[in-house]
Amino acid sequence: MINRQAPGGDTYEGERFVTVAVFDDVVNARIVAGRLEVEGFAVRIEDQHLVQMDWLYALAVGGIKVQVLSSDVPRAQRVLQDDYSDCLPSI
Repeated sequence: MINRQAPGGDTYEGERFVTVAVFDDVVNARIVAGRLEVEGFAVRIEDQHLVQMDWLYALAVGGIKVQVLSSDVPRAQRVLQDDYSDCLPSI
């Protein structure tokens, strides 16, 4: 996973990471993070380990958050709105 975050901080090169998607399970969060990484975004997943330990913590922390740099938010939202489900083969 791309992680261009400065160690121990919420910023990278002066930019903050902003949440663009929230999930209750790590699988869907990783799928979305992977999609954003393929498109070249710096991606960070927050609270995945806490929620994996006990899924009830998801309510307390607000779920598993997929984050990108603040300047990338509009483009990331456009990428996440694209639906490619019609390209999948039918079973």
